Amino acid sequence: MDLTTALAALKDGVLSARDLAEACVAARADRPQGCDNPYAAFDPGLVRRQADVADARRRAGQALGEFDGIPLSLKDNYGTGTICGGTWPVFAGSPRRLPGRFNQPGGVVSRLLGRGAVITGKTRMVEFAFGGLGANGHWGTPRNPSDNAVHRVPGGSSTGAPLSLREGSALLALGTDTAGSVRIPAAWNGLYGYKSSRGHLATDGIVPLSPRLDTVGFLALSAEDLGTGYRLLTGADLPSVDAGAIRFGRAPDVLWQECGPGVVAAVNAALDRLSGLFRPVEAVALPELDEALALFRRGGLAGAEIFGFLSRELPGWLSTLDRFVGPRIRAAADVLDYAERVAFLDRFAAGVQGVFRDVDVVVLPTVAITPPPLADLADPLAYGRANLLVLRNCCVANLGDMAAVTLPVGTDAAGLPVGLQLLGPRGADARLLAIARAVADCLAD
Repeated sequence: MDLTTALAALKDGVLSARDLAEACVAARADRPQGCDNPYAAFDPGLVRRQADVADARRRAGQALGEFDGIPLSLKDNYGTGTICGGTWPVFAGSPRRLPGRFNQPGGVVSRLLGRGAVITGKTRMVEFAFGGLGANGHWGTPRNPSDNAVHRVPGGSSTGAPLSLREGSALLALGTDTAGSVRIPAAWNGLYGYKSSRGHLATDGIVPLSPRLDTVGFLALSAEDLGTGYRLLTGADLPSVDAGAIRFGRAPDVLWQECGPGVVAAVNAALDRLSGLFRPVEAVALPELDEALALFRRGGLAGAEIFGFLSRELPGWLSTLDRFVGPRIRAAADVLDYAERVAFLDRFAAGVQGVFRDVDVVVLPTVAITPPPLADLADPLAYGRANLLVLRNCCVANLGDMAAVTLPVGTDAAGLPVGLQLLGPRGADARLLAIARAVADCLAD
């Protein structure tokens, strides 16, 4: 069942919040193996207590709105505080519980709780969100359900978010996205994902990776659910769009290179199908893109910012960072040109926004490759190369302060999911989501 269907069932009284909660608990119980577990913390009793409170409000005519009783998962870097007498610890992918000051709800969680959402649990993540493959040396790396024969990575850093949706233990999955951490796992699991533009959704109450680039995002089972989730978080409906007037811009060639077998073909096939309804796709330039990508390969801002955060706030965690993130974070201690990097990215973002005078969205593959086997990432150099490649097409949205959506558009030569990414200007999140919904409708016909 998807989010939109569940909302209708709650409204009509066909299902109760407890019914939805029991379905989530049963879905989690059906996958007992550790390598299938999306969660760092999952408490069936707490899920049921939240649902019972929501049902009691409905019976009393005091429901907190249409979303009262809807189950969703939160990434393990969100603070929640105490809910129905219980709480979930915050680990942020590390081996130790973070101090209590990091477990206070910020703006997004406060809104969710204020509208009656049922938190199913805290989903697993790359340690301190510093990686796009989904690997974690402390908690283990869940397997991607798209391949039952080979243990492939699920994508990250919102590693458990897509798995909570795929198994049915949540109807919406909240994550964060600093360089692709919502869009990569969404694309690699055949799901829909949305990254907000900077400042559009509050990031307080979330353990930071890069305060300048961090954004809130979420994963969903459909484009319709993306719009429903947006309404939950903002109170705003999506606008109507005239598909025939939407102007697509094809991203520069560098973002179509080094792609895995079948990735470009799947995306191009989707764009060909859209040509009958939308305006033709035209190539666009993103000013100073090569320089921005080179800066990202040198660590961008995130490495220096997370090293500074850990040094100030959690110095005891620096020595226990796992093998996938520790060397890269510690290497960022030597960044001496941080101010120059910030100034360049300000200029890059300003130049990118100008592109949207001529097009409504920029299109490109969400990820250059499909999920590799975990065994192929054991060598640190192989891990580093793969991590940079999977982040490349997504990091552009964060560096350029754009909103972004990924939609599933088929599979590659190995039958693994491929995503189409849509980029929109800062602040035009609702319109981008409306365009994504129109695109999904066209591809479904």
